[in-house]
Amino acid sequence: MKRIKLVVRNDKPSATGLAERFAALLAERDVTTDDGPEDAVVAIGGDGTVLEAASIAMRAGIPICGVNVGRVGYLAEFAESEITDLADAISSDTFRTRRHNTVSVVVGSHDASAINDVVVEKVISQRIIEIAVEVDGRALATYRTDGMIVASSLGSTAYSLSAGGPIVDPRLEALILTPIAPHSLLTRSVVLAPDAVVTLNIVGDRPARINVDGRELCAVAPEDAITIRRGATTVEFLTLDRHPFPQAVREHFGLDHA
Repeated sequence: MKRIKLVVRNDKPSATGLAERFAALLAERDVTTDDGPEDAVVAIGGDGTVLEAASIAMRAGIPICGVNVGRVGYLAEFAESEITDLADAISSDTFRTRRHNTVSVVVGSHDASAINDVVVEKVISQRIIEIAVEVDGRALATYRTDGMIVASSLGSTAYSLSAGGPIVDPRLEALILTPIAPHSLLTRSVVLAPDAVVTLNIVGDRPARINVDGRELCAVAPEDAITIRRGATTVEFLTLDRHPFPQAVREHFGLDHA
C-alpha cells in the first residue's frame, strides 16, 4: 500500500498527536497520507471514529483499520503501542483482512447500511412505543418498548450489549434483535439467521425515528414498513490477528484485573 487516508478524532489532543506520529512512520516507509485515491483508511480515536471512517471506506471499496486511543476496542483493534508494527504491515502488505457483514434498512424512500446496528426508537422520552415484529413474513411479537435494535454480530458489543443483548463472536454471521427497556413478555434478545428479513411496524400514532450507527436516518410513521436485512455490502478490516475475540472481551471489560 502506498497511500492511506487518516480519519482522526480531532477533538482529542492525544488522537491528533498519535496521528502525526503515525503519519511520520508511514512517510519513513514511503507511504503517503495526502489527499488522493487511497488504498486503505486508518481511523485514530475510538470505535466511533472507526464507524465514521468505515462509511468512507465502504463507499470507496477499500479496507479499514482503527487505532484506539486508550484501551483496545472491538472496532479499533490496534493499540497505540502497535503503530510501528501497523506501519510496517501497511508498507509491506503483510497484514490479513477480515470481512464483516453490514445491516441494511429500507423505509419509504430512505435506505442505509450500518456496520453496528439499526435502531428504531421513540421520540418522546416519557412515552413508549409499540413495535410489531415480523421475521421472514411471519409474526414474532409486538413489543411495548423504548425501541428495537437490529445489530450485526460485529455490532453486538455496542448498543445491543448495553440494552442487555448477547456478546456474539463477530465471525458468526447473524442478526441480533434486542428490545430496549421492553414492557413485554418477550424481553430477551433473539438471534436470527444471517439471511433473515426483519419487518418492523409502529403500532399506534406515537412518533418514532430510525438511527443507523448512531446517526438519525429519518422519522417513521405507523404506516411505514421498516425492512431490515443483511446488507449487500461488507466492510473489510485490516488485522494482524493479535487480539482474538476472547482476548478483546477480556481487555474491554478489564477481566484480566478482576
